[in-house]
Amino acid sequence: MTTIRRQLLIGLLGATLLCVAGAGASLYRSLLQETNELADLQLRQLATALPHEFAPDTGLPVPEDPEEEFVLQGWDRDGRLLHVSPGMRQLPRYAIQGFSAATVDGQRWRLYGDSRHDRYVQVAQPMAARDRLAAHMALRAGAPLLAFALVLALLIVAVVGRALKPMHRLAHAVAVRSPATLTPLTVDDMPPELRPVVLALNGLMHKFDQALTAQRTFVADAAHELRSPLTALKLQLQLAERADSDEARDAALARLHERLDRGTHLVRQLLSLARHETALAATQLLPVDLGRLLEAAVADHSALADSRGIDLGVETPAQVLIEADADGLRVLLNNLVDNALRYTQQGGRVDLQAAHEDGLPLLRVRDNGPGVPEQYRARLFDRFFRPDGQDAWGCGLGLSIVRNIADHHKAEILLADSSAGRGLSVTVLFPRQALIQR
Repeated sequence: MTTIRRQLLIGLLGATLLCVAGAGASLYRSLLQETNELADLQLRQLATALPHEFAPDTGLPVPEDPEEEFVLQGWDRDGRLLHVSPGMRQLPRYAIQGFSAATVDGQRWRLYGDSRHDRYVQVAQPMAARDRLAAHMALRAGAPLLAFALVLALLIVAVVGRALKPMHRLAHAVAVRSPATLTPLTVDDMPPELRPVVLALNGLMHKFDQALTAQRTFVADAAHELRSPLTALKLQLQLAERADSDEARDAALARLHERLDRGTHLVRQLLSLARHETALAATQLLPVDLGRLLEAAVADHSALADSRGIDLGVETPAQVLIEADADGLRVLLNNLVDNALRYTQQGGRVDLQAAHEDGLPLLRVRDNGPGVPEQYRARLFDRFFRPDGQDAWGCGLGLSIVRNIADHHKAEILLADSSAGRGLSVTVLFPRQALIQR
């Protein structure tokens, strides 16, 4: 691809050359017109100044320069040639009055004829002589123009090079940045045309820095959270090895299985969180029926709900079509339902709903469990955060995954008390542009 510098130089130098060529052509046409007018005046003056008698010593002018080349001829009333310019070719008599043009042997001539005192005088000049004279004058007049054009070309090269220096400084400033030093670029010393680019780069580096910080935090938190269950697994395995009875060994192995289930759940949640931290591509957005999504979630969690005696169902089924990532919404809903089932007491109730509210599509998961105190709700979506006093085991990543998926869909998450006055209601409110009209 052609560089900006080359494009500017080719464009500016080409424009300069075109302007010089146009100015030269205009100058040549103007000088040619002036030359023709002066030469016509000279032809008429020569015809007027011709003596009455054509004698060898009459002192008629003889052309010395090519641009003064002309043929002066005279005839009497009987058509006899009385005079012709010495050393010049003889032209036919055209018997014209005033100016005219003729072509003789492929050469164009400018003629002037006049009749006086029973004499006919004809003066002719080749047009090639006039063209040469005009070209010579244009060259002499245009030489300074060519010199100025050369100086202008050098100035253009210098100015373009100087104007592009800020871009080279910007490229160098970006090149020396590293993931460890993502400090913003200085905007004050940049020209106004580059400031939007610098601001965009600063915004990109800020997002990149946030992503790297989040990644480092995620790795550190994951390492911290994995260390405890792995240590517990090792201790539980040692207890099973040291058990002195079958009952003690069975109890230790049961706890080992429980620890393994928790570790597996933690790893699965960590992988899900990492997968849903990236933004959605346009190709991932497809029509999704929220009603069917709820029915599938009820079928997937029915075994867990039955084991705890919880009434899990869909409230007033409604067909709500939105444009979304089906896999992402499935993970979002599964985390909300899983949390509701884990923290709702035996014999409780969990209701799922898909509906429209003020023209906006929504998903809602509502339970009649113990709920979440107001002071903890702001931190529920933080990674690895779990409110105090929780008996159900978990890793504190489910709602973080829900938050990431909702953010990618530009959806809003609302936390409120359940309508029964007890429990928690989680509403995912999607934007209006995601709704598909039927």
